[in-house]
Amino acid sequence: MAFAVATHNYIHAQAERYIGKKIRKIEFKGNINVSRDTIYNDIIQMKEGQTLTVPLLNGDIKALFGEGSFAYARVEGEDLNDGVALTFYVQERPRVKDISFLGLDELSATDVQQAIPLKEDDIFTDRKVSDSIQRILAKYREKGLFNASVRVRKSDVDDKKNTINITFVVDEGENIKIAKINLLGVTKADPEDVLSVLELEEDGFIADGTFKSDTFEKDKNSILDFYKNQGFLDVELEDARYDYRWKNPKTQEERVIVITYKVKEGDQYFYNGYDIAWDERFLNPTTKKQLFSRDKVEEFFEYTTSDVGSVLDNGKFNRDRGIVNYLYSQEGYIYARVQPERTVIPLTKEAIEEKRNSVQQKESEQKGGDYYNLKRLSRILESSPELKGKKFVHTKFVIAEGDKGFIENIIIKGNKKTLDKVIRRELIIHEGELFNSELVQRSRERVHNLQFFKEVNVDARPGSSEGKMNLVIDVEEQPTGTISLGGGYGTNTGFSIFTEVAENNLNGTGQRISGRVEFGPLRTALEASWTEPWLFDTPWSLTLTGFYVRRRVLSGSISIAPNDESATYNLDTVGTTIGIGHRLFINWGHYHRYSPQLSVANSASSMVDDNVFLLVQRGWQVKNTITNGIFYDNRDNIFNTTRGTRFEFSHDFVGNILGGQDHFMRYYPQFDFFWWMMDYTFFNLIRKNVLRRWRVVNEVRASATFTQPIKPFWGSQDNAENPYVEIQDRLYLGGYESLRGWTLFDPLYGDTPAGSTWRNGGSHRILFGSEIRVPVEPSLFWLVLFFDAGALYQNQAEYSFSSTTPAATINAYNSAALTQQNFSLNYFRYSWGFGFRLQIPILPLRIYLAKRLLWDQDLGWFKDYPNQSGFEFVFGIGDRRF
Repeated sequence: MAFAVATHNYIHAQAERYIGKKIRKIEFKGNINVSRDTIYNDIIQMKEGQTLTVPLLNGDIKALFGEGSFAYARVEGEDLNDGVALTFYVQERPRVKDISFLGLDELSATDVQQAIPLKEDDIFTDRKVSDSIQRILAKYREKGLFNASVRVRKSDVDDKKNTINITFVVDEGENIKIAKINLLGVTKADPEDVLSVLELEEDGFIADGTFKSDTFEKDKNSILDFYKNQGFLDVELEDARYDYRWKNPKTQEERVIVITYKVKEGDQYFYNGYDIAWDERFLNPTTKKQLFSRDKVEEFFEYTTSDVGSVLDNGKFNRDRGIVNYLYSQEGYIYARVQPERTVIPLTKEAIEEKRNSVQQKESEQKGGDYYNLKRLSRILESSPELKGKKFVHTKFVIAEGDKGFIENIIIKGNKKTLDKVIRRELIIHEGELFNSELVQRSRERVHNLQFFKEVNVDARPGSSEGKMNLVIDVEEQPTGTISLGGGYGTNTGFSIFTEVAENNLNGTGQRISGRVEFGPLRTALEASWTEPWLFDTPWSLTLTGFYVRRRVLSGSISIAPNDESATYNLDTVGTTIGIGHRLFINWGHYHRYSPQLSVANSASSMVDDNVFLLVQRGWQVKNTITNGIFYDNRDNIFNTTRGTRFEFSHDFVGNILGGQDHFMRYYPQFDFFWWMMDYTFFNLIRKNVLRRWRVVNEVRASATFTQPIKPFWGSQDNAENPYVEIQDRLYLGGYESLRGWTLFDPLYGDTPAGSTWRNGGSHRILFGSEIRVPVEPSLFWLVLFFDAGALYQNQAEYSFSSTTPAATINAYNSAALTQQNFSLNYFRYSWGFGFRLQIPILPLRIYLAKRLLWDQDLGWFKDYPNQSGFEFVFGIGDRRF
């Protein structure tokens, strides 16, 4: 005997004989992708050994259908050993094996795949396909492609694997441009001013005219904000719509969008002063005094008494209101409220006289005040009769201080991979402390700067009792593993390519581990690194790095070598670095590193000078370095800076008590300053809000390096035979990294002692650069105008030469020493030029034309280098500026 049950049927009469019997066996047939164990353990409730009941049987059939993987299910039974054997016959819905897209151009397959609900290995349903089509069309509408259409191709179902392939065929259609933006009802404001606050623009030479629905909604609020900031507090947007039309109704060849805004402007209001009062019901019950004095609050207002008579800027008014809440929230009074009470005074003699008889005005005059600024209003009425009848607004801020708010709990949500402590340690506010809005905002920024999260949102919610609150930090994680490919070019390192694999949030701990391989004709490198940003849960970081580098080093050549004959040698270096760092306050930090390394020089070319041959003969050399540094950095964006300052000072201690064959100290002060001079509105001469992103930025950089040789602590070392500062540790000048237009070992440095120093390497270096960047596309491409200056110096003779060195040689080299006499304009070398920066992620290009300059002492200005008036081509990949 057998029976069948469906979701809408009860047990048939023929099945009554099995109800109440023990289930001896359960089998499944028809399942392909859903395993027996999954059905038996995770979906159905009945188990072998249980007693079969009608609710159990019907419940399991419903569960099979409700799970979504099955299009059909039935159960058959037969007698077995005084019990019943059950067989579930199921028919699975197909699973999606592959999703592909055809016709994509404006959107990438990755963006579309992330947007649609249908995923690979999902159960196929028509509902998911339909929803996916709508999501794709919505993405195109955001880009202004309203004619886009999507069709779906389905492959035949693979009977063996029960899988199906889905292809979305996209016709992106034409990009419908905005042909016209109509403003109706705009009579009191300048229509050009209204259009300037909109992000959407008519198709033209500068604007591409692309329509985006979300931007359209944003622009509606921008119009209202604009009017309110011009004093039109009662403004209304009666209508806002966009219509499709033919650009030429006769030919009907191209469709365009016409946007229409209908504005009801209302009256314009003017500012007439503030008053501040405190609601005594919410003052401290013990002292009955307010937290801040009236003068203290007024210090932070943008509006002052001198502004009486100006147009009421609602944005400025809201900031003044908000600053009161901000002041109180910094002291923990998160429940403080500020209620504005407005009094409107028409600018007429009658209204002024009426207010003169008011209680507030009389009490104020008795104290020598003028509560409603009536004297000022009378003068305005007399001097500006065109303002007669205009409405002047006097605002009284009534402050209810309320109770202090303490943070009861800090709740972290949304982190699936990242450990709670990784987020909590970035917070500078803690449970049990007073709520401080400034510290909460800075905490949110610190969490976001980890770069582990797409979004970081902070919300304050009521706690378990009055005066307590819960702080909810809701994060949305993003992938933290990276694979980077790219290239670089430097005058010292030549062209190279690299690949780097890194995990920036290892196991959710915030640790970073990376491996990097770099290869090029002048540089080959291997590096592995691990960083713990919070050692023992303190704001100290620990970094361990191991590296191997082979460099083909460009060197100064012997004096008889032709100018085009290169002098090179190989330098192999292997070492490790142990570093710790510590963050101070908000923008400060310091770091300390110890780096032991071994290096050997070999394969010297025939034209290298004698110092290189001596270096090769010495074989392996040991160099031990301790570096200490401190920095300040408040740049707005480290990748595309438009404003801010970075200062850094570091010190290297090499050899001496640390041992090895190199013995010197080196000091590195560096200062970078960024400011944006203007944007493409040209100080608001062009009223296009979109042009404010195009900022012309000036970057000023200055750096210096000072080297002081020191004697070894252990044993003795002949400085002439084995210099304390090896040739590879000398400083050089030239190339796009330091002095654009001049080259390393440039013959034009001349045969003077300074020229010899600059060709063969110096002990001290001073660099200066100023660069103006004019954006063509703010995140990608800039035109550049630059000016560079630099100089190299030797140490004094007692540090650079042995006792047997001739006096004439010592005196000659001292003429290139760092002295007050040599620190002059005519000692430096200069260049200026122009070019562009192209910020391609894996290959950031820097291409310039540079001209050499000299300082003319007689002219008191710069001049072209003699017989070198042309421009030099300068090429670089990556930003390796000093």
